[in-house]
Amino acid sequence: MEAGAECDSENLVGVMCSYDMGWQKRGKAHNSSTGHGAVLGVATGKVLDFATRNKTCRTCTASKRQNKPTPHDCRRNHCGSSKIMESDVACEHFKRAPARGIKYDKYIGDDDSTTFSHLKTNVPYGLEKISDFIHTKRSLNTRLYNLSQRQKFPNSSVLSQKVVNYLVKCFAYCVHQHKNQPEELAKAIQCIVPHAFGDHNKCDILWCRYKQNPTEYTHHELPYGKDLHGSCLQQALQDLFSEYASPTVASKLAPCLDSQRNESLNGTIGSKNLKIRHYGGSESSDFRTACGVAQHNEGHNFVCKTLIKTGINPGPHCTSYQQKQDQKVSADKQRKATKKFKIRRRQLRLNRIQSTVRNENREGLSY
Repeated sequence: MEAGAECDSENLVGVMCSYDMGWQKRGKAHNSSTGHGAVLGVATGKVLDFATRNKTCRTCTASKRQNKPTPHDCRRNHCGSSKIMESDVACEHFKRAPARGIKYDKYIGDDDSTTFSHLKTNVPYGLEKISDFIHTKRSLNTRLYNLSQRQKFPNSSVLSQKVVNYLVKCFAYCVHQHKNQPEELAKAIQCIVPHAFGDHNKCDILWCRYKQNPTEYTHHELPYGKDLHGSCLQQALQDLFSEYASPTVASKLAPCLDSQRNESLNGTIGSKNLKIRHYGGSESSDFRTACGVAQHNEGHNFVCKTLIKTGINPGPHCTSYQQKQDQKVSADKQRKATKKFKIRRRQLRLNRIQSTVRNENREGLSY
């Protein structure tokens, strides 16, 4: 909970959160039998609430086939499609929040408008959605790639992967440099395409190196350091970026927040509730999901705490191992948060891409 948070007229404290759904199946997982949804607080990064959905139960199926009811801990609680799980779990979380004295008045989510529509209809209090910056950047990258594959631009520059990466990087810089400034962000996004095509009239001297040194300026990451050209290509790109510069989209992007903590939680749960195994036919899936949530909130030491709670002594080897795991995770977080690590990671990625392109050009058609 944020410091200095005040209660509203209904004695509820507003909490900014992020929400996402995960499925225990590879790919799009829109036909998965199990899924889990979690709400994470932005201020603390902890899981505030979570729930699971299961479409199958092995014991129920066997009892029906044998016509012999068997007492068991049935975890089947969903009979609809897998797609509706996300909005169903979201409504459950947001509606039961007032019972705990809070309300999720602002939440970070991906571009799934269906979930937000269900929340506005079913949640008794008002809420505001903030766009997930990472998902928005990925969707922009996908749209630019599709534009390069599906349309031809005669007498224009090639919309190669290098050009797409450059435009996406400029977009990311715009969002980070104009955090919580939606009007300035919209203006900066509108300058991305003209800047790439050599028109610097509306560029800001703080970030445009052309205005700082016009005579020696070249683009660092465009092919051969030259401006892009072609009126058809420029118009298509301008139309695309204008959508992200609209007041509605810019206001949702301006906070520059993401739901990467939810993705981290999904990865932790995936290490226990493996996607190559089906545990949704019993209570095992729910237990494994709960273990992932406990590890996210408490660290690896949750095992020792659980054993102590049940009256079992974890022992020195178990305790020392869990402490080493927590120290390793903490050290990795600090190392990966440094600027040096991020620059190196980006350079290695560019080297891999360039090596792949060279090999594919040399090998010719191979698949």
